[in-house]
Amino acid sequence: MISEPTFDSQFEEYREQLHAELRRLVSYYRVYRRLHDRKADRLREMNIAPAFFGITMDALYSGIIIWTHKLFDPRGERGLWNFLSLVENNRDQFAVDALKARRGYDEGHWMLTRQDLAYNDIEEFREKIRSNEALKSVKLRRDKYYAHFDKAYFLSKTQFSEDAPLEWVALDGLLVLGRRIINECSVAFDGKSYAVDPLNIHDIDWLLQKLHGTYKES
Repeated sequence: MISEPTFDSQFEEYREQLHAELRRLVSYYRVYRRLHDRKADRLREMNIAPAFFGITMDALYSGIIIWTHKLFDPRGERGLWNFLSLVENNRDQFAVDALKARRGYDEGHWMLTRQDLAYNDIEEFREKIRSNEALKSVKLRRDKYYAHFDKAYFLSKTQFSEDAPLEWVALDGLLVLGRRIINECSVAFDGKSYAVDPLNIHDIDWLLQKLHGTYKES
């Protein structure tokens, strides 16, 4: 007979999968940003293989829109909003006493000086999601073009610049928020925290430098 999973195992699996999806989004975003920024000094090199770089950036941008929406959508069956609901409904599992028992910490351990994860902490995360300007633009772009073709936007995609502007600073803040949600809940649970940045974003610089050498030789 297969036993029912414990809360600990359910949370650990959810946390790992959510971290993997957030890291996927961060990777899409960082690589896209790096390619976008390097157009300033390596556009000629990118034009050696315009189909590759153009299609790559287009695909990355699509991924950014779709994954941002999936991760932060309040109506999603899985994602950061749902993750917060799981934590809220099991706050006793994130109390300092639960952390002490789970990790076997002795009295006086520095990890036990923290405060319990409170309802107000969870609600503050929700409010930051609700108020993020980038998410409003992401949702419109996703709903009107990337998930479904809207007649008006399909014929005038430039209208997105006015109706759904996306600024780097807002997207940067959103990714930081996603990492904070996972890490603050995770640390309260068992002290574990995660990095989400790509392992080596400068692979792009190496590739462009090789193309730069090819360009100079031709």
